[in-house]
Amino acid sequence: LLPASRRSFSDKICHIVHINTSTVGDYVAEELSVKKLNSIHDWLWLAGRPGTPRSLSYQQSSSREIIIDERADIHLVWVPGRMFLKPIPRYLLDHDFWTRHITSQDTHMSALGFLRSYVALIQYESDFRIAKEKHLIPDYVTWEAWVDFVDQFLGLGDLTTKVNKRYHYGELRLSRLNKVCWIQGRVRGHKFPYQTYGEMLSMNMAPIGAATVYIAIVLTAIQVGLATPQLANNSAFQQASYGFTVFSIIAPAGFTVAVLIVIFFLFIYNWRATMKTRQPDAENRQK
Repeated sequence: LLPASRRSFSDKICHIVHINTSTVGDYVAEELSVKKLNSIHDWLWLAGRPGTPRSLSYQQSSSREIIIDERADIHLVWVPGRMFLKPIPRYLLDHDFWTRHITSQDTHMSALGFLRSYVALIQYESDFRIAKEKHLIPDYVTWEAWVDFVDQFLGLGDLTTKVNKRYHYGELRLSRLNKVCWIQGRVRGHKFPYQTYGEMLSMNMAPIGAATVYIAIVLTAIQVGLATPQLANNSAFQQASYGFTVFSIIAPAGFTVAVLIVIFFLFIYNWRATMKTRQPDAENRQK
């Protein structure tokens, strides 16, 4: 029912370890944790609407490719063209496992909320086929078994107050989650959107290209205007032309410098994090 291994951090170093049977409850609590989203719950309205997520068939019709991500706090997060979903762990469909290991209230609320999200995602048989194709549900689950499970689950009544508050919202937009996290001082946001510094530079410089085209059009229009008798002697137009010309020189340069400064500080942040990780490793080798 459990994964073959998991990541564990010791002395700031990541290790791959077995899942200890004596700490399964702690593992499940960590696996289903959405504390990153709970910490910004008051701002989630900026990233999505309250309610349950829309079905898998709707996601596909909206041109969103389904991407598997095993992190619970990335579940139901989307970017243009992609939707991240965490597959249903087999242990969440095992009643005995719930009885033995899902004992804390927080874990229970997270598990209920996660399953309720799939009750909303898989409404029709077409949704079920998509879930099977994307390996979002265990292979042994049949459509008939899923219908029975949903009947029993919905028979529990209104679960709004019994699920983790993250699941009071459906799909969440990643770009807005990142902005909220950046405002709160989280350098890497909720999920860092760039793979390399070059990608970060090119993505942030793209708006400058579009702005440059617009600036060029305006400057051309200003030149034409200054060549006409009506505007050549118009002091207000000349002052506006002067101001916009200065702006067109300073603004792109200022924006470019700002992007480079952000990339530089991000590089320093990542470098320091790497050095902190290497220090315990070097001490262990010396021992």
